[in-house]
Amino acid sequence: MARRREPALPVLAQELSRAHETHVEDREYSPTYLISEMGSKLSRVLIGGILTDVENRGSETDPFYMARMVDPHGDTYYLRAGQYNPEGAAALSKIETPTHVISVGRVRAYSPDDSDSVYVSVQPENVRAVSEQEVSVWAIKACESLMRRLKGDDAELSNREKEGLGLAQEKYETVSTESYAGLLYDCLRNLSGDTTAPSTAQFTGEFETASDVEAAETEAAPVAPELPASIAEQDAPVDDETTAAAPDGEPEGDADAEAAVLELIGSLDKEGDGEGVIYETLRDSAAAAGIDGSRLDEVIDSLNDQGLTYQPAFNKFRVA
Repeated sequence: MARRREPALPVLAQELSRAHETHVEDREYSPTYLISEMGSKLSRVLIGGILTDVENRGSETDPFYMARMVDPHGDTYYLRAGQYNPEGAAALSKIETPTHVISVGRVRAYSPDDSDSVYVSVQPENVRAVSEQEVSVWAIKACESLMRRLKGDDAELSNREKEGLGLAQEKYETVSTESYAGLLYDCLRNLSGDTTAPSTAQFTGEFETASDVEAAETEAAPVAPELPASIAEQDAPVDDETTAAAPDGEPEGDADAEAAVLELIGSLDKEGDGEGVIYETLRDSAAAAGIDGSRLDEVIDSLNDQGLTYQPAFNKFRVA
């Protein structure tokens, strides 16, 4: 059985930092998933924010970088990159701070033998300097993912999200959904320009554990506000992650779906400015061809892995 690369999922720093339960599926090559309290099933993540601090804790010949990134809500991601992910380490060594960045990486949860604390970090596969607007686009996607799972409407959830929510219910006895509603509200408010930029306080190189983040939330527990309407309402049809019989007009197999999406990217790029197809435009055209949003994300990830497509800029796609 071929190994399938995990999609990179957008997740806000607070949700990632508070996750401490893991899950391994009963199948060959299953990664160790980090399950968040709100049911995000994480292996690879897409994160964004301001890279505020980078420190080489290794040597010039054998570098090991510790870095801190602050998301639009003001919460912290911790990045670690050394000899086992040289591309991420090389990227961190070249980026000046502070600067807006987008990063794809694998999540790691570590608990020392003599402690119950859980340390969550991201091992970046790449880190790229971007505009503030690109970080805002990423943040809206992360907020929409959280909003879908908060609402828990089966008609809007992908199979992966349903599985993640089921695992979260099994693994976490109690979850403060009110705090996540507050996180969502505040993050969207920050994106609207209603508050100041995130802090760039001096980085000590130390992690906050999941319990530290939860304790801080308990001390200043927000009252659950009424959820605002989504900045951009998106349909998220139920995703069938298998390639079972498809409705009329929908590509039936992975190869058919990849060929259809590849053709769409090429034709839409020619119709536009020739600098890549914006994801939203591609999503709408793919939906008309019978490929829903969740399946489209998997197909794009596969095409990128095969070198058939690439991203000239965040949220844009071109045929290689």
